[in-house]
Amino acid sequence: MGIFLLGLRLMGTALESVLGHRLRILLTGLTATKGRSVVAGMLGTVLVQSSSAIASAMVILVDNGVLSISQAFGVILGANIGTTFTAQIIAFPLGVVAWPLLVGGLLLFCLRRTRSVGLAVFGLGALFYGLTVTTSSLSPLLEYPLVKQTLIKLTNTPAQAILVGILLTALVQSSSAITGLVVSLVSLNSLSLGAAVGLALGSNIGTVVTTLIAGFGRERSSKATAYADLLFNLGGVLLILPVFPLFLRAISYTSIYPARQVANAHTLFNAITALLAVPFLDYLAGVAWWWAGIRRGNTNNKG
Repeated sequence: MGIFLLGLRLMGTALESVLGHRLRILLTGLTATKGRSVVAGMLGTVLVQSSSAIASAMVILVDNGVLSISQAFGVILGANIGTTFTAQIIAFPLGVVAWPLLVGGLLLFCLRRTRSVGLAVFGLGALFYGLTVTTSSLSPLLEYPLVKQTLIKLTNTPAQAILVGILLTALVQSSSAITGLVVSLVSLNSLSLGAAVGLALGSNIGTVVTTLIAGFGRERSSKATAYADLLFNLGGVLLILPVFPLFLRAISYTSIYPARQVANAHTLFNAITALLAVPFLDYLAGVAWWWAGIRRGNTNNKG
């Protein structure tokens, strides 16, 4: 998992160094409408592979007055969709390409002009290699009855699975790492589809911890952005809980492979909840303003 997280960080850092200025232009220039804000957040997260980084950037941009809370909220909705791209990649059996990516990335890194690209390719290879090693290492470990019983008990109900996903993601600070681990466990037949999807949905809420930390000690408008992120992720999960069995049944038709089903569930959940939230962006932003102690008519409050 350490190699996986390192690969994720290297890839994100390298892409951000190459696209940093362009990404800022993308996020600020494509937020004129609600729909564009969502698309900008989705593309930005696919590029840097971190919804937490995008959400934290939104906190800073709102704090600097570059974006309004409504614009930032739209980007955050898109970031939640973009972060599922990692799970979709991981659901493919890509362990065989890990070493070519590692070697190719290292060679590109040695060349001065392609150093950043090489680091990104190396990071992608490390991500695949780390997950492959994790999966092969977990296989014998999961044969122990105590480990199996613990996993079953911790994820016995959807609510329990979601809670565990929240706690694990808050500790690891990467929803991609948790969803990657969940996909691996499902591929080893160690988790049921319901437990795996519950853990993945819980990771959506757990990743908000980074955004809340980014807003700590800043202006109320920045805190409102962080609260909006929490409001959306928590609200989406609470809405899906009453129809969770129906959601699982629908997901089971998307693929015959459990790992792909989990990845599809994560993508569809985030896409559907984001689309449902877009028409109510202003209202949701208003709730976040109120939560942060900002009067609706005074969104530039610096208290």
